[in-house]
Amino acid sequence: MEFANTLQTTLNKKANPKTDMYIDIAESVSGVLLVGFLWMHMLFVATIVLGEGVFNTLSEGLDKYYLAQIGIPATVLLIIFHIFVAGRRAPMRLRDLRIAWRLTKGLNHFDTWIWVGQVITALLIGIFASMHLWTIMSTWPITALKSAHRVADPGTAFWGGFKIAYYFWFYIIFLIVGEYHAGFGLYRVLVKWGWFERHKMGYILKAITVIIVALGFTALFVFKKVAGGAL
Repeated sequence: MEFANTLQTTLNKKANPKTDMYIDIAESVSGVLLVGFLWMHMLFVATIVLGEGVFNTLSEGLDKYYLAQIGIPATVLLIIFHIFVAGRRAPMRLRDLRIAWRLTKGLNHFDTWIWVGQVITALLIGIFASMHLWTIMSTWPITALKSAHRVADPGTAFWGGFKIAYYFWFYIIFLIVGEYHAGFGLYRVLVKWGWFERHKMGYILKAITVIIVALGFTALFVFKKVAGGAL
């Protein structure tokens, strides 16, 4: 937090139109790259629908050509970079949070509420992604069976008479939060630079988000089925 505040102060002191523009470009480019990674990652995960063999073959290919070993550290660095360039406008102190909340309620504008959602989901993604990455790295290499057992984690809770795996719900929440941040983040980038008409782009990105979320839900249920068949 202290580092983020120091970075914010430094950026503000050196702020000028060109610097602000370069930081905006860096935020936009890094954000678009991360959205591309997230959607490609979801397509990779969704190959489980085609069968365990397809999923494992793709996973082995990523290892064989060192795409995972290069891609994971590169993605983590990109995420850290995006957090710092995007976080310069996020309220970091309690006083700033109160001001931002008061202004948001006063404006009551759709795009302003989206920005609030972006800040909240960014914090959640940081927590969830760290947990997910730790679990993945501690059980490397990735296989369909390992992924299935992770989704259907043995730690369970009873709710409404149904036995529910904690990690199953962890990934459902992670999926929704991640896609919200990615979809609306891309919307903000495309609209901010005036490349597309906001309403049309909103409909297109919502449709893509629904498709990605549907693939994610389908993959999670297939993983649960795979884990059940392996028991």
